[in-house]
Amino acid sequence: MALDAQNIQTEADDASFQPAVTLRAVGLGLFLVVALDLLAILVRYILHAPLMTYSHIPMAMLIILMILMIGLAIVAKMTGWVLSKGEWHAILAMGLVGAALPCFGLTGYLIGYITAPYYFATEENQWAEHLHPLLPNWLLPSHEGNAVAWFYEGLPSGAEIPWDVWILPLFWWTTVVAAAFLMLACVATVLRKQWVQNERLVFPAMAPLIDMVSEPGDGEGWLPEFTRNRLFWIGFAIAFGVLAWNCINYFVPGFPRFPIYRSRWYWIDWQMPPIRGYFGIFTILFSYFASLDVLFSIWFFDLLFIFEGGQLTKWGYKATTPYYRTGVYYWQTVGAFVVFVGSTFWVARKHLRDVLMKALGRDPTVDDSEELMSYRAACIGLLASIAYLFIWLTQMNFDPMKGFLYILAVIFVYTGMAKILADTGMPFASKPIGAWSLVASFYGRRNISLSTLAAFRFSVLITENFKGLFLPALAHAGRVSEGVPGNQRRRLMGALGLVFMVSLLFNMFFTVWLGYDQGAYNFNSWEITRAAERHFQSTVDAIKKPDEPPFYEEHPEQAVFLGIGGLLMAGLIYMRYRFVWWPLHPVGLAISGSYLARRTSFTTFLAWLIKFVIIKVGGPTVYRKSRPLFIGLLVGYILGVALSVGIDIIWFPERGHWVHRYG
Repeated sequence: MALDAQNIQTEADDASFQPAVTLRAVGLGLFLVVALDLLAILVRYILHAPLMTYSHIPMAMLIILMILMIGLAIVAKMTGWVLSKGEWHAILAMGLVGAALPCFGLTGYLIGYITAPYYFATEENQWAEHLHPLLPNWLLPSHEGNAVAWFYEGLPSGAEIPWDVWILPLFWWTTVVAAAFLMLACVATVLRKQWVQNERLVFPAMAPLIDMVSEPGDGEGWLPEFTRNRLFWIGFAIAFGVLAWNCINYFVPGFPRFPIYRSRWYWIDWQMPPIRGYFGIFTILFSYFASLDVLFSIWFFDLLFIFEGGQLTKWGYKATTPYYRTGVYYWQTVGAFVVFVGSTFWVARKHLRDVLMKALGRDPTVDDSEELMSYRAACIGLLASIAYLFIWLTQMNFDPMKGFLYILAVIFVYTGMAKILADTGMPFASKPIGAWSLVASFYGRRNISLSTLAAFRFSVLITENFKGLFLPALAHAGRVSEGVPGNQRRRLMGALGLVFMVSLLFNMFFTVWLGYDQGAYNFNSWEITRAAERHFQSTVDAIKKPDEPPFYEEHPEQAVFLGIGGLLMAGLIYMRYRFVWWPLHPVGLAISGSYLARRTSFTTFLAWLIKFVIIKVGGPTVYRKSRPLFIGLLVGYILGVALSVGIDIIWFPERGHWVHRYG
């Protein structure tokens, strides 16, 4: 922790005299975002190849960033045109925010959800009877004239894209997505100093990227400075060599491959959840930079899920699926997560008071000159965006009180997701509970109107994003902004807003155009062709069963486990702050049994084991010296994926190879 604090201070000192948010940096940031959007969409929907935007550190951004850094290092060597470290920090921050939108980020789901209700309606599913009367038509493209059918099936010869049916709904969606971005940008601004400077959170996923942009091309070599280390090239050769070797199999079926993508579930007992055996290179490369207690806790609490969940199942409780949490164990995790996030705000209470006093003009001693926006602007923006989202929900006939509580729950859950990532650095992680579950479960369906159920299904696009929507990216950008001079961070916030709007508009309109050109049903993607159909059916099923009581009435044992989870988390937090030697980090319990935590727990164990051995054998000095090795492994992996994608584009269009998976 002391080392990380020193690094942050060094970055701030080094950045104090550097130009950062310059015109060329903003231009390159825009190029990075548009290029990664284009790459992500084409690879996902046309090549059907690796997941470019599923992780919190999207592969599409990493590929374009690496190509950009290498290309500009060559330009710097040839012409002397050198970008400063501050400019690279600004470019990285813009890339993180822009990469939060394509495909799995938001826009894939958005286009799928607003086109599905009429296209997938049949007599059997009874959507016309139960769902259509409740639809907010001002948010949907008109289903008249085959406009939506052509989107899924392809534009007939000689026909023109019916943009007129898209303009109005996309306009309204743009306003509400922009309001959500403003709300989360204000939250990120308010919490930035607390997390980065006061609590000194590690932000492990940013560590290797910050190392790279802090050593860009300087004009003295043909490659960036971070490549000038023997350990880097050893790591690069291993990762790139393995992926390049496996690419031979594309052309020569039967050619031996390194089994780096094989995975299976291993059962300890058939009544207990299994362990997923998988060597997830990408997860290891980022998790390595997390602290040992965090890594240990993630796999320790996965073992807890296996044994506790299995024992609860033997006792007759519903606790596992069998692979993931459900029933009483799910509510135990919910209780833990609620206390975990509550403690986040409690620890920050003095800072939050300072923010409020500064915003009200009652404490001029509070310094917000180096924040992404002033605390007064952040508070005003937060209130204004909440007000707009509230009006938007009520215009969809969302119950006002439940809508207001829902917005507060969204902020609560997304803040927890961002805090989990700031602690763990896990590139693949999902929020432990949805905001709607925090509200609706305590009401029960019998106390929720049918119009609210239908409105909820559309609101999930911004309120139930499994990655936490934009807040994790904005929190990471706040950490990266430590490399930008404090007097330029307000301009950085403007640049982030610009790339966000450019990315949003480009993704929406390019996805719509591609659907008419190729037929969106041919995308065969979860977010466009399957997610909405499945989820709208669940909404109709809920509408047909309006008498379901609150969970604590129907399953009182779940309420008991909710309290148990909260007490366990409170005990973990107390032990962590009371005793320095305490080895368990609370974040492990908060995500225990969740989908992505289960699929990556063994990989996290491997990351812990590697780091533990290095530190125990060689000490902190050897660990610091090993960082170039893991940066080399990361760069080699990124460029290996890029090589595979390039091969697919040339030789295997529409049947690409999955060389980058979650795990």
